[in-house]
Amino acid sequence: MTQVQETNSVNEGLVADPPDTALLPESAQILLMATSKWVSQSLYVAAKLGIADVLADGPRTPAELAEATGTHARSLHRILRAIASVGVFAEDTDGRFGQTPLSEFLRADVPGSLRQAVIFFGEDFTWRPYGRILDTVRTGAPVFNKLNDVPDMFAYMAKNPESQEIFDGAMLALSGDSISDITERYDFAAAGKVVDIGGGQGFLVSEILRANPDTTAILFDQQSVVDGAVTGEFGDRVELVAGSFFETVPGGGDTYILKSVLHDWNDDQCADILGRVRKAIGDRADARLLIIEAVVPPLNAWGFAKFMDVEMMVNVGGVERTEAEWRDLFARAGFVLSDIVDINPPNSILVGRPA
Repeated sequence: MTQVQETNSVNEGLVADPPDTALLPESAQILLMATSKWVSQSLYVAAKLGIADVLADGPRTPAELAEATGTHARSLHRILRAIASVGVFAEDTDGRFGQTPLSEFLRADVPGSLRQAVIFFGEDFTWRPYGRILDTVRTGAPVFNKLNDVPDMFAYMAKNPESQEIFDGAMLALSGDSISDITERYDFAAAGKVVDIGGGQGFLVSEILRANPDTTAILFDQQSVVDGAVTGEFGDRVELVAGSFFETVPGGGDTYILKSVLHDWNDDQCADILGRVRKAIGDRADARLLIIEAVVPPLNAWGFAKFMDVEMMVNVGGVERTEAEWRDLFARAGFVLSDIVDINPPNSILVGRPA
């Protein structure tokens, strides 16, 4: 995670000291897990109100914060007191709240900011389906679709531009650190023409082109997305192509990239997408496929991807996959998974070659 700037300290020694949960009685551990919504929704309130940005110039009282954010002072104090106990903000002996290293990541204007991601996970349209999570477990279908009478979340966001904007901000926040890591961990010097499928506004493509002057690229996404591409500085080194990867993908590439795309879709849909890539590659044995996604760790190992997988199940209908599942998916589409390159968790670069 990118380090943020030095925080405005409160008083020395006024830092949270939450217990090591592994040392608590088992009953207490279960209660903490069951009530984790208290923390996540309180973080959402702080992020949505921009509390960390208001505190950028120094500590303030709940009354001052309430005035700045148009909220109820005592209620806001209760929210901040709760998350300060887990290290997000800190309250001093004068009743003022100030920044901590954790709360810095709730600021909008710092490298590595997670503010938009916290807002996305707490918004009503992503939060409400969890009240019906059992429906998904019983049926295997994302309850989001039923609650909103849409075929999928992407159709919902097409009808709700504000939600789309929140989603886009969250995806950028979650991928920001990994983009530079990708270009550092994988050698694109011999990548030739890169085709970034579902590449959004081109942040990854831009980083690749910036680091590799001889590389060219195609940025492929929906028209409304590529219209906002940030690749202007590279001129004719990058071609913007609009379309749907459920219909076709551009040919002529040497290296095909799908970053944080396939986990949105089920296995059959992913096999179709990758099959179109395989068709575009044809008999180019030296072409490469780069899938940038999480690999779910085995057995009981902790992994962010295991919980993100629940999010995909409830709200999207996609899947986070184990190494074995990735290998099977690659094989279905005519690829061999030849290497896995570790980058910033939870993602890895899965390297495929034509079978």
